Amino acid sequence: MERVASIVEGLTAVRKAIEASKSFVEGLPFFARGFAEQDFASGTGMSYGRWFELLESVVERLNRLGSLPASELGGLAADCRKLAAHLERYAQYLETVPGKLRMAASFIQLDEQVLKSAEEATRFAESVRELKRVLEALAGELEKSAKP
Repeated sequence: MERVASIVEGLTAVRKAIEASKSFVEGLPFFARGFAEQDFASGTGMSYGRWFELLESVVERLNRLGSLPASELGGLAADCRKLAAHLERYAQYLETVPGKLRMAASFIQLDEQVLKSAEEATRFAESVRELKRVLEALAGELEKSAKP
């Protein structure tokens, strides 16, 4: 159960990072906003809204895993696998953020702090990959438990 709490904590950190990204994008000039939203969705495989829906759904069920009916374990395992696949794409996307922001800075004014914090994205990518690995292992266990 301790591992599940750690996974929930990691998924919560991912959600906060995606919320920060969305907030940043919403503050961009109109012409850049659409490009940035599309870049996020194509890079990570899901829109901001879809990320939030999937994260909330998985976290909610993980938080009640001990009382989750066996009939729901297979669905949770499938969503964990889906989320893990998207976490890899998100990690790959994070690794591109610093370069994209440096390029964008030649077109629009970006705060120096934004550029510095973008460098942290590549470090966060490794945490996201570790979370992906743990989530995949949990999905495997859930699949075994779901089988009669």
